[in-house]
Amino acid sequence: MAARLRDILFQLNDVEREQKKYGGNVNFMELDYINHPIPQMPRWDFFKDGDIAVNKNNRFSYVPAHTHNFIELNYMYSGSCTQYINDEKIVLHTGDLILMDKDIVQRIDYTGENDVLVNILLKDDSIINQLFDYIEESANIVTQFLYNASKINSIHNNFILFNLTKNLVGTRLIESLILKGVSQDKRRNQSLKLILSALLIELSQSIEKEAINFADTSNDEFLPIVKYIDENFATISLENVSQKFGYNTNYLGNKIKETTGKTFKELIERRRLAAAQNLMLKTHCSMDEICEVIGFKNSSSLFRLFKKSLNTTPAAYKKKVSPKSYPSEKRTVFPK
Repeated sequence: MAARLRDILFQLNDVEREQKKYGGNVNFMELDYINHPIPQMPRWDFFKDGDIAVNKNNRFSYVPAHTHNFIELNYMYSGSCTQYINDEKIVLHTGDLILMDKDIVQRIDYTGENDVLVNILLKDDSIINQLFDYIEESANIVTQFLYNASKINSIHNNFILFNLTKNLVGTRLIESLILKGVSQDKRRNQSLKLILSALLIELSQSIEKEAINFADTSNDEFLPIVKYIDENFATISLENVSQKFGYNTNYLGNKIKETTGKTFKELIERRRLAAAQNLMLKTHCSMDEICEVIGFKNSSSLFRLFKKSLNTTPAAYKKKVSPKSYPSEKRTVFPK
């Protein structure tokens, strides 16, 4: 099984061939980065064959900042990669697995030929509830995570990091899950549910670091405020959010910090930074146009944000990450 899986995962696909040739990121989903600088991944592109999708992260490029409305597990099969989860830097090494809730902002730095990352995606709340049929209820953080993820009116911005290098059973389970997921077996969906259920039970023994910013799910009335901030980061202030939702400004600021682990300013800055990075990578927008899209009045604010967050300037960042020969909005159509 091990040799077969390695052959499958290291084989170049069409997107990887393009990215290896040009050194840039292929926008094969045709995402609109100008109107949606931090786009949401379209679920229709992943769940054509069932409620659990397994696919390889395309190598020889980066993954721009994005959100998704489904649960995702990333398994580092080979090599390493650097991810940013809600702007928290996470470095994955071979055998690491990260479990991510909905609505987080995720981006991944460049991955090379030996850096094989596999994505396991769960379509919606119904599949999570089905998994509870197989998983014994307990108070461990994995079941708490899934319970929170299955709630509709809840804040979803959590993740858990696991290390499976010393968990032989867990490693065999996830490799079996990947092999079954990439197979052409039309009856694989039930098998995927059973294997994933067994894996989730094993994961509670391999937690490397508990979830960061684990949301207070007892405070569901706060969810509309968090969503409003995420969707309107370019135009809002703490004062007008307070007015809109009928809160005292100081109280709301404290409540945001308590619920998300970030101040209002930090939430806005991380969204603006991710949006600016995407616009630099995926569009031909000028610095002034980028400032306008993300809500800055001048490029000085953008300069300060990049120096503070990345210790570089916007111009230096764009020069570093922009490929020399690959058009930002190149449209490539691949065969079905």
